[in-house]
Amino acid sequence: MQVWQRLWQSWRVRGVRQSWGLALTGRSSALVGLSRDTQGVVRVRLSTVLAVPPGRAVTDLFWLTQALQEAGRWVTGRTHRLVVGLDAPDLVMGNMTSAVDATSNDWVADVQLEVSQALHLPPDEVNFDFEVDTLGPGFVRQIHWAGCAKSQVSAIQKGVNEAGWRLSSVEPAMHAAKRAASALVGGLPSLMQQAPQDWQFRWRATDEPASLDDEGMATVRDAGLLQEALASSVGPRLVACGLALKAWA
Repeated sequence: MQVWQRLWQSWRVRGVRQSWGLALTGRSSALVGLSRDTQGVVRVRLSTVLAVPPGRAVTDLFWLTQALQEAGRWVTGRTHRLVVGLDAPDLVMGNMTSAVDATSNDWVADVQLEVSQALHLPPDEVNFDFEVDTLGPGFVRQIHWAGCAKSQVSAIQKGVNEAGWRLSSVEPAMHAAKRAASALVGGLPSLMQQAPQDWQFRWRATDEPASLDDEGMATVRDAGLLQEALASSVGPRLVACGLALKAWA
């Protein structure tokens, strides 16, 4: 799902060689930098944890500015573009159906209302985006939406910019995790067998059969493996990798 790309001005730089992802997960967030080599393999350049200092509130993002400034000392380059991932409770997601004769303007208004109600905020105080599943003529369309408070994005952007980095986009953590899982060399079964620093990703994810199992069973199995990975200590770093991979998505 290409959530946030239209309304939050996502970047798509095909020639980029380095990219960064930050998974904001409570008091301990994961920052990962990826580099692409000439063979099209994306490797982990830096993988670290940014912790909120004791006594400081998670919502006070001054800690983020300080942490990114410190991390920036370890990497080369003048501008570090960063994709940030959000999860609950800062982010809300859902699905809705739409009549076949509804227009894109109708979808925007309906999604904005859904997000504002989920966040208990006025409609003009939310950021949101959505993807529509086109089921064919004469069918009701399924709309997948996601959103968060505008103030949340503004605070993140302020913290990132003041550290000398540039916020490229914001997206749901689960979408980033799925992107990383589909591009991971060796697939999800190899995830827990390697240190995060040793992970490698294909530049462009491809659909490879995971086994000779029935396709439906393989999908269920992979979904279970992904949930297990996200619940483990490496989960935030997997999300951060998926965020950084957005540079080549």
